[in-house]
Amino acid sequence: MGLIALQALVAAYWQVWRGPHLAQDPRNPRLLLAEERVHRGAILDRYRAPLAQTQFTAGRPVRVYPAGPLFAHLVGYRNLRLGKTGLEAALDPVLLGVKRRTPWEVFQETLARRLRRGLDVVLTVDPEVQRAAYRALGGRAGAVVVLDSRDGAVLAMVSAPAFDPNAVERTWEALRKDAGSPLLNRATHGRYPPGSTFKVVTMAAALSRRIATPKTTFFCPGFVAVRGQRITDGEGRAHGPVTLEDALVVSCNVAFVQLGLRTGGQTLREFAAAFGIGTQLPFELPTDPGHLPTPAEVAGDGVAQMAFGQGSLLVTPFQMAVVAATIARGGVLPKPYVVAEVQTPEGRVAERHRPDAGERILAAEVAEILRDTMVEVTSRGTGRAAAIPGVAVAGKTGTATTPGGAPHAWFIGFAPAHTPRVAVAVLVEHGGSGGQTAAPIAREVLVRALQRIP
Repeated sequence: MGLIALQALVAAYWQVWRGPHLAQDPRNPRLLLAEERVHRGAILDRYRAPLAQTQFTAGRPVRVYPAGPLFAHLVGYRNLRLGKTGLEAALDPVLLGVKRRTPWEVFQETLARRLRRGLDVVLTVDPEVQRAAYRALGGRAGAVVVLDSRDGAVLAMVSAPAFDPNAVERTWEALRKDAGSPLLNRATHGRYPPGSTFKVVTMAAALSRRIATPKTTFFCPGFVAVRGQRITDGEGRAHGPVTLEDALVVSCNVAFVQLGLRTGGQTLREFAAAFGIGTQLPFELPTDPGHLPTPAEVAGDGVAQMAFGQGSLLVTPFQMAVVAATIARGGVLPKPYVVAEVQTPEGRVAERHRPDAGERILAAEVAEILRDTMVEVTSRGTGRAAAIPGVAVAGKTGTATTPGGAPHAWFIGFAPAHTPRVAVAVLVEHGGSGGQTAAPIAREVLVRALQRIP
């Protein structure tokens, strides 16, 4: 009797507890078998226009991507020989309908030889915001991530160079050998030093621990020597006496090195981790955690490089969009998402995303100081090229030094600053100055997003 009871418990564990997880595991052969019996569900934008759909050619199902390269990295591709990437892979069980089918239902359909249709997925992305970001990059390598700062919904996620998912099998060898890495999703997996965009994190840590106030004054002679290395401001200019808020506005490296030394490496690591740097952010797609310097790397004066976004610190554009959205939300870290609904073939909502309230990581008054100072960045500082007439834009530029080429150009920000709706992160590989290259891109994207998102 005891053995029978044990057997029943084990069977219940695998069927009830572990069953749903195993049904959705990409290694489950049921998914491959389902490909032959299922009309794969469509992936739709927020207005229900198809981004991926199945058409039949000569009786065979063919996956078609009407937007071409525009959503290539986010949506991904599905190919019997090459496999699946992006949301095509991440949402495979949903698109095949396996997630909601019992073994008995599958058995009945097999007997009836019916071609079942999978579930459709409605995303949060806006095609016009996506198109504006893609166009603004102008063919340059980089990424743009746009979030609805109110709930973390992804409005656009662009990575360039891109590829045409409709032709991925025909062009595979060229894509694989391309030095520009068009298959890489730079938005979620590109690792870059954040440069001066990280100064908002350093400032947040110092303000939160009461190490400094916005009016704390530093002296900038144009350079500072740390461990025998000379750290300078752009073109070696000296700012002289400069308050913390003005140091962010003019992006003074020397002042932030001094602030980082006062704050300490351990505190700075704690706040960077709280913002999601060094961890894999929860999201429907896999994301790269970046690299958070180890305690040994930032011990003592080793924190100097990290304080202004250099050294071994590496982030993704997706992570920096979350940093911007956190400040926009008054210090509450959002949980980004891109799937709004799952629908049945008849159009009935099977699942609807319920936005998470998020986690408070900064006091509201600290986020308010950061917001007001970032508004000054775009009105009279390094981010003036991101300013929009009649709209207060909060932002921060970054010019991240990298070996073997021109610096990476960065901009993060949100608008309208005092009633935020949209947060953005822009990265242009080897684009030079963040204020000259990334800020104008952010402006174009913010203008279009504010027109589209009520």
